[in-house]
Amino acid sequence: YERRRAAFRERRDFIVPALDTMGLTVPVLPDGAFYAWADCSAHASSSWDFVFDVMRRAHVALTPGRDFGHHDSARWVRLSYASSMASLQEAAARLAALLARGA
Repeated sequence: YERRRAAFRERRDFIVPALDTMGLTVPVLPDGAFYAWADCSAHASSSWDFVFDVMRRAHVALTPGRDFGHHDSARWVRLSYASSMASLQEAAARLAALLARGA
């Protein structure tokens, strides 16, 4: 279990700063799950539209905030870092490239 926990910590410690650098701020460092809750309002007014655009153009799957509640849900997306480090690195590179072009 400790090796598995360390692997998730490594993935978290990679993806959270990567998201923050892209302007997808993660206000609370995840501790106990393998999801990052990120603010997409710097890039879109609707997380619903944002995740579909990201999926269509960058082939990266995010989940819109409205799937997790109603309060201010349009500004939040959730990303799972349960996949491999290689997959996370690829997703981060695709997402960064898309956002640099102006998603």
